[in-house]
Amino acid sequence: MSSHIKLTRLDYVVALISCMIFLSFWLVIATFPNFYFVNPSAQIDPVRRFELVLSTLGWIFISTISPLSLMIYSFGYHKAVKFLPLTGLLWPISLVISQVTSYVQTGYFYLEYLSNFPIFIYTDLVLPVLIMFIWLDIKPRKQKINLENQPMVNA
Repeated sequence: MSSHIKLTRLDYVVALISCMIFLSFWLVIATFPNFYFVNPSAQIDPVRRFELVLSTLGWIFISTISPLSLMIYSFGYHKAVKFLPLTGLLWPISLVISQVTSYVQTGYFYLEYLSNFPIFIYTDLVLPVLIMFIWLDIKPRKQKINLENQPMVNA
């Protein structure tokens, strides 16, 4: 028999969730590649170009870096959890920025895609919230120091 370190239940669950996030998001990307693979430099408007660069970074972060951070966490490197807020929120933040710009430039939001393709509710709303809930649950907690029970040191 070989001795090996077993995953804790939490590590196991985090690893499974990270695999599911990775797989589900990349299946959506494979289904709608034109939505994700865009050429920002083809845009004349510099604001729109910036938004496309930001959203490209955002979907790469949430589809790949977030699950990778969770997987690294499950392997015992718990400091990887500190990247989750950035990797999990850049995508929805970029979408909000694009929606605000759309409203400013055209007078309306482009939200029809959520009803036309409901799977985007999962990628654009549910997954970022799930990643933030996971982060809140597994992030290191700062312990409060109870000064009342500390021995007094006389110098």
